[in-house]
Amino acid sequence: MYLRTGLTAVMAFFPVSMAWAVPATDEGAEHLAEVFQSYFGNTEGVVLVTPDGESYNLTIDAAPILSGLADKQVQFEIPSLTYQLTDNGDGTWGVTEDQELSWSFTVPGLFEQTGFAKSQSSGIWDEDLKGFVEQKGVMTDYVVDNVNYVPFEQDSDEALPLDEKPETRVFSRDHQRTGRMEFEMTGVAGQSGGVDQAMSFRAEEIEQSMEYIVDTNGAPMNFGMTAPGYDGTFDIEGARSEGILSLLAWFVAHPSQELITSSQEELRGELGAAMPLWDNLSMDATLRDLKITSPIGVFGLAEMEFMLGTSGAIADGHLQEKIRVAGLSIPENLLPAWAGPLLPQEAALDFTFSGYDLAALASLAIDGFDLTAEDPFEALNPDQVMNAALPQGNIQAQVAPGHLKGADYAINFEGDGRFGPAQMPSGSARISATGLDKVEEALTSAPPEDAGQPLMMLRMARALAQPGEDGNLVWEIEAAPGGSVSVNGQVMSGPTPQP
Repeated sequence: MYLRTGLTAVMAFFPVSMAWAVPATDEGAEHLAEVFQSYFGNTEGVVLVTPDGESYNLTIDAAPILSGLADKQVQFEIPSLTYQLTDNGDGTWGVTEDQELSWSFTVPGLFEQTGFAKSQSSGIWDEDLKGFVEQKGVMTDYVVDNVNYVPFEQDSDEALPLDEKPETRVFSRDHQRTGRMEFEMTGVAGQSGGVDQAMSFRAEEIEQSMEYIVDTNGAPMNFGMTAPGYDGTFDIEGARSEGILSLLAWFVAHPSQELITSSQEELRGELGAAMPLWDNLSMDATLRDLKITSPIGVFGLAEMEFMLGTSGAIADGHLQEKIRVAGLSIPENLLPAWAGPLLPQEAALDFTFSGYDLAALASLAIDGFDLTAEDPFEALNPDQVMNAALPQGNIQAQVAPGHLKGADYAINFEGDGRFGPAQMPSGSARISATGLDKVEEALTSAPPEDAGQPLMMLRMARALAQPGEDGNLVWEIEAAPGGSVSVNGQVMSGPTPQP
């Protein structure tokens, strides 16, 4: 998965229509080879372009780039990627592929991976934009198998000779299969530079099986996961494809730690040119009918929605995460009869962090690192770093309206807060609830040793509540900058004493 994703990411900055194709020529092949070779440095044998009628055959072979990994005793077999390109005559190129991919990756004694997929795609790549203006594709029979190893424990604490490798045993095996994955993407020049790309994706027939071998004498623990599929979108604004590809080419041209260290001033320039990497990035996905098998039974979720949004290295830094789950089911043997009414049926959480400056932080890090030092960032002043990263001295957090719902109860919440290294956290929250009497009834019917403490806490919370609309119980919580906390105006703790 990681190999295919990485190679696709490289190609995503490069194609795909067949209309008005210009006949292929040796000069055109030479031009294309120069363009794509520029993304991979001066390593020979990576890019091959040959004319074929009205098309060009493009082959990208990453093996020469990765050959340096052999020094670290990493073994790999990766496929060459092949594409067919046509010149549309207007600065854009049509690109298609229809190929089978198989790969293997091994770190002896630690990790093994094998994979296979059939990939088909088509699109239009804009040479000036260095990105796709449209693309769609499908991958079928995507299968990945992983094996993780751990060394056998030694009978003594004496170190093994350098030429003697420890024996290993299998710790886990993992098999993943996706029957079909498809995507469609468009791209345009970003208003503030870079490329704006919007992608929709869909996957079907998801399955995974995992085996964990805790020790050599015990039976393995088996887990499994299945789902009919998931779908979602991925959007990125202002992706600095030119800077990112230039940075990639620089690392390809400097494949060793020694070369990177001796050229760190050049690296500063490459990193600076690639910033802020992107302006904004967001991804959302919805997974349905998830089933998880385990040694203690089958768990399930009818639906799970997830969203992640984050800025690049810009001054107005922000991070948002949102998750909603519904239709939770757990094995009957794990749920006592009295706990049935307490089982959540739906939960939603949406929070955002903002107020940090990643542009200033990245600038300090780029200007201040020294790869010749034992700690490359030891010259950075911690106070200066903190002041640059947190211009207001704190991070602002906001919890959008969320909820936790069961069959007979509902708890709603929202709030905001501020926290930083040199100040007490402060903020406010509002919690409202209905149906807590049903929750208390369930806890009252439970054995005291199971529910005694939760029951006591619930009764204390109800005693602090104020009546709201429609019979709701409401808690207005305030945390003052000085450290005092109040609930519905009642002070629960005073200010923190100052030294």
